Amino acid sequence: MKEKEFRIIDKSCIVCGRKLKIKLYEDGSYRNGQYFGVLNVPVGRGKDRKIGAARLGNMKCDVFEWTGRKMKAEYWECDECFDEA
Repeated sequence: MKEKEFRIIDKSCIVCGRKLKIKLYEDGSYRNGQYFGVLNVPVGRGKDRKIGAARLGNMKCDVFEWTGRKMKAEYWECDECFDEA
């Protein structure tokens, strides 16, 4: 049986900071970590501006938007942090 082709990408766990060596296969699957998508992380100067309200069950919550710059960051967790949650 033929081995799957893969490449190694270096990432770090957003929870504990551990370095991850992710095996990324040609079909898009991966091993050695958990991927949750891309986040917009607020950086630099700015303010939280209230843009509305939302309901979560019986609670009413305010919704805010960051007015400053944002940086895109991938959210990766190591398997240990993922299993702990």
